[in-house]
Amino acid sequence: MKHAQTKKLICIILAVIFVFSACLTTAFADETSEKTTVTTTEKEAEKTTSKKSDDKKETTTKDPKKEKQEAKKSLAQQKKELQEKLKKSQEKLAQYSENAKTTEEYINVLDEKIGILDKELQVLTDEVDVARKKVEKLNKQIKPLEDRIDELQKEYNKSQKEYDKLKKSFTHTYGLYCLRLRAMYISGSDSAIASLLCSKDLEQFLSRFEMIRAVSQSDTELLKQVNSQMDSIITKQGGLNEQKKRINASKKVLDAKRDECKKEQDKVEKDQELIAKKKIMLDDDRAESDRLFAVYTHNAKVYTEFRNEDEETVKKVEEEIDALLKGLKDPDEITTAVTKNRASQEKKMEDEAKSLYNNSDASLSMTFPVPGHYAVSCAFGYYSNGKPHTGTDFPCPTGSRVVAAQKGMVIKVRKLNYSYGYYVMVYHGTDSKGRQIVTLYAHNSEILVTVGQNVAKGQQLARSGSTGNSTGPHSHFEVIVDGVKVNPVPYLSKK
Repeated sequence: MKHAQTKKLICIILAVIFVFSACLTTAFADETSEKTTVTTTEKEAEKTTSKKSDDKKETTTKDPKKEKQEAKKSLAQQKKELQEKLKKSQEKLAQYSENAKTTEEYINVLDEKIGILDKELQVLTDEVDVARKKVEKLNKQIKPLEDRIDELQKEYNKSQKEYDKLKKSFTHTYGLYCLRLRAMYISGSDSAIASLLCSKDLEQFLSRFEMIRAVSQSDTELLKQVNSQMDSIITKQGGLNEQKKRINASKKVLDAKRDECKKEQDKVEKDQELIAKKKIMLDDDRAESDRLFAVYTHNAKVYTEFRNEDEETVKKVEEEIDALLKGLKDPDEITTAVTKNRASQEKKMEDEAKSLYNNSDASLSMTFPVPGHYAVSCAFGYYSNGKPHTGTDFPCPTGSRVVAAQKGMVIKVRKLNYSYGYYVMVYHGTDSKGRQIVTLYAHNSEILVTVGQNVAKGQQLARSGSTGNSTGPHSHFEVIVDGVKVNPVPYLSKK
């Protein structure tokens, strides 16, 4: 009897140990899962902190962009200042009555407004250029980001499929394990012991014991399988979370780039609309200024040039003149090609030498271009709109004599229906400093000399008129020293 009780007690203890170990294993699995989750969260937090630190460092490293930001700020500041000036200019114009609009004072204020509008247009154009470049740069950054997100999404989808497969396998194994636990629970915790104790003989006991041990081993393997699959799922889940974080982070950057790009694109479109409106306003103001200026110069008989000539046209003419001036040679360098008639050639060289000054300030001692007409309708300097007036204008009746301010050689004759109109250029040689001296006579009605012709001081070159950009008959006179246009007045005398 005692032997039987001892045997029964041993079996009960073994069964209790088996059940207790199963519970411990499950608890350990739960703890492992919790620890893994905590560790993953901690790592994510560390990575986020590290990323913030890296972002901070990156921001510090990107400080050179400050220069571009300052340039952009400078444009904004310029625009603000110009808008304030434009407002004041419009307020000034509003103070004039209708009758006062043909006065020089009103036209000067209007031209001042035109100059401000012109500068504002340039600033707006510069802003559009800056914004366009930024849009191009952002678009170049957006494409690789989109490609990277696509790659990350494909990797994530692949990992998700593997995770789903693992989860399905785990669900099946875990289901079997739960069924087994349920069966054990229903049969009672001492069912294995009872089965052993009810054995008729030792052979039956050993047979049943072997069967119980096999079942127990099967349960243990099943539990190990459950734990193993659970570990794999937790690992895979962590990987999925990390991939998802990378995707979200990349999407956040992409969205920011897209928003910035849209903002800049909207700015470009808005500024372009504003530029179009400003251009219409500018064209209207220029046309009004020219109309009023024509009336004013006619009434006052102080003819000169219109102040709002097309800039591209002016630039084209100036480039042509600059090219000519750069090709000039000093008097002591002037030579001609050798011909068969050497006597004739030497005579020509001698005439050229006589027509040009060589290192003499006499080249700058000039007479007025239209004898008897000394009043100035527009002096050398700048118009109210900020554009330069590169010569001095002398009003005179059409057909008046236009003469060479000093002896020299005709180097250019042009007949334009814009800009200088019919104009002549004369090369006088060099002054005491070796600077090349050239004069220009514009807006003539007729030209009486040809290129290469030597002329004397006071010799007639043309008849005055009002060709090209002109409000009425006058002579536009320029003095050019080493390619630079200077004020002619200091060099003029009635002698």
